Amino acid sequence: MTILKSASSASDLVSSTGTAPTMLRRTMVAAVGASLCAGAVLGSASSATASVGQLSPGASIAISSVETPTPRAKQVDKRVIGKSVKGRKIVARLHGSPTATKVGVIIGSMHGTERAGARIVKKLRKKGAPKNTAMWTIRTINPDGHRKKTRGNARGVDLNRNGSDLWKGTARHPVYYPGPSSMSEPETRAYVSFLSEIDPDVVLIYHQAGNGVDSYQQKNAGLTKGLAKRMKLPVKSFNCDGECTGTLTGWFNKKEAGTALTIELTRTVRGKQVKRWTKAARWAIRYVPDTYRD
Repeated sequence: MTILKSASSASDLVSSTGTAPTMLRRTMVAAVGASLCAGAVLGSASSATASVGQLSPGASIAISSVETPTPRAKQVDKRVIGKSVKGRKIVARLHGSPTATKVGVIIGSMHGTERAGARIVKKLRKKGAPKNTAMWTIRTINPDGHRKKTRGNARGVDLNRNGSDLWKGTARHPVYYPGPSSMSEPETRAYVSFLSEIDPDVVLIYHQAGNGVDSYQQKNAGLTKGLAKRMKLPVKSFNCDGECTGTLTGWFNKKEAGTALTIELTRTVRGKQVKRWTKAARWAIRYVPDTYRD
């Protein structure tokens, strides 16, 4: 796969007004806060030492500790991979090593009515990528549908029927409308262009609520079974009542060296499940073979 370029220097991130971007500001504020806390602790310690001689025998001193919050994983790149019909940005964020050849892409949502995967993406961004890997996360590739809570995009097109693989102009139900032509939608073109460039080893795309890890035309059975076990979901074949057409996984698995896998989450999602599914996604990035070739 493509080796990614390193991020810009911190000085490049500072705006012309002298104000650092949000992440850098937070880092600076945290550093200042830590310094002030240290000073306060030292001052308190001095006062306490001076007062020890005045304490009566048997008296005790209560010492409190300040717990440092766990920092968010460092984001090394952010990219707008395209825009929706309504002009909303489709954003990919990179965590991990920008030069790693082991690359994973996690897509939280493709349909605006299937939103649980976005919670996994949020958790992954806090945890970061597995060691020596690069992890791209996309909250949704359908921001218009996500905003309106509709399956299709702003034109009512099902983006998981609009791809080039086995595209058909008819649908068994209006909610699966494939669009006027293959890859007619800007969101479809955005994910195809991005994944073709990044050339990841694994792509996980979350849907809802089929409750299973998809084995339909699977490319890596070990990945399917391993994810199902770790997510505590059954292995199922989601064959679209016959043949899946125009799907992201169908296109990727035929055109790229890596593996794309559909995961259907449960209808009701609890915090413990999100935590478990996040761990499973990180495992998947480590598990798949590195398909990079010079």
